Amino acid sequence: MPELPEVETVVRTLEHKINNRIIKEVHVLWKNLIEYPDPDSFSALLRNQQFIGFSRRGKFLLFELTDFIMVAHLRMEGKFYVYSEHTEPVKHTHIVFILDNGELHYNDVRKFGRFDLYRKGEPLKCLASLGYEPFDDRLTGALLKKYCRRKKTPIKTQLLDQSMIAGIGNIYANEICFDVKLNPEHPACFISENKWDEIVQSTRRILAEAIKAGGTTIRSYTSSLGVTGLFQQNLHVHSRNDELCQCGTVIKKIFVNGRGTYFCPHCQNQNALMVAITGKIGSGKSTVTEMFEEAGIPVISCDSVNADLWHQAEVINEIEKITGKRTKKEVSTVIYSDPVTKKKLENYLHDLIWKKIESYYQVNKNEKMVAVEVPLLFETDWYRRFDCNILVTCNDRTVIERLKSTRNMSEENAITVLNNQLSDDAKRDMADIIIENDSTVSKLKESVNRKVNDIINSLPKD
Repeated sequence: MPELPEVETVVRTLEHKINNRIIKEVHVLWKNLIEYPDPDSFSALLRNQQFIGFSRRGKFLLFELTDFIMVAHLRMEGKFYVYSEHTEPVKHTHIVFILDNGELHYNDVRKFGRFDLYRKGEPLKCLASLGYEPFDDRLTGALLKKYCRRKKTPIKTQLLDQSMIAGIGNIYANEICFDVKLNPEHPACFISENKWDEIVQSTRRILAEAIKAGGTTIRSYTSSLGVTGLFQQNLHVHSRNDELCQCGTVIKKIFVNGRGTYFCPHCQNQNALMVAITGKIGSGKSTVTEMFEEAGIPVISCDSVNADLWHQAEVINEIEKITGKRTKKEVSTVIYSDPVTKKKLENYLHDLIWKKIESYYQVNKNEKMVAVEVPLLFETDWYRRFDCNILVTCNDRTVIERLKSTRNMSEENAITVLNNQLSDDAKRDMADIIIENDSTVSKLKESVNRKVNDIINSLPKD
């Protein structure tokens, strides 16, 4: 099926060939191609209409006429042919547009193509379900992360969802997955916001390069308008089953939801999910992290890493350079009164903590997942880095009682501490999974084990 670059190529070629031409007659030889209005009205309304604009929406071609917008979808085999003089229809010619100077024929071996005709100003109903254009500035990693939060669909299949991004087809979905080093069966709900940003940028770059090359000429998409795409020369994995990837590994072909899918098992290896566990003070996030560890998941705590750093002489020396102090108590006094120094210290320590997390991840990347306890996940931009953000919630009354009993806080101090933290309601919108901790420890453990199993079962099988 022609995808966005091929459709863009057809649109621009037709613009060059038939712009300002006037339609004198239309002969619909296969009436099922006309989706709206009925075929007779379609032919009658197009008489004496002039082609004055050409554009594309996803894989749809849009022809602006004097009073109408004609929308066409080529589907699997649709092609346009432009002739300078009268030409007899052939076996698979299904619509003939008689122009004031020549003819435009629509051929379709499988008869899957569709045409719609709307008066200007009328809603283009056939486009209503389409998602964002790949080059739309509103399309961001943050938007796609939120859109896919509950979708366990394989990323390859999700990229083909025209209601998310309009125009990507099988060829370019395979190439995008390879370019961002994602296993095509990786669940869309467990992709970090940063990785989604990569996907957006990769999509734009690959499609732009393909448009520049005139699309990809594979099988039935050929030079019906005198243009042959050359992007197939740049394909890294698509249609290259059993060939060598640039890394030297043999490219494999599998089927993902019925679609032929090509990938490199080495470059697109399924590494461990990076999972963050967070929650307000007293929510039980540390208990949940321990339960992940009991379930066999490698875990690391930012608080523990931070505590270790404060025992390293070179770190203390650098902290002194930043704050002028060496002990935690002295440093606390400085940073509470000096936001600039506080920011410098946070940047320094956060960088060290993240390097430790990355090192730990590399050691455990062949596991199903690695869990990281991150107290201030949503207060920083770290939530963008994790494939899955888990929020542990607990009602305020229970948290206050816990703080009073475990940390000897007064009611007033416990309330103050809670009020100074980002609320659970604000965090819920950014969380991928929510674990409620308002009941017993045994109920919490059941919930954690269920979530762990759900995550593991959604991942590609070995």
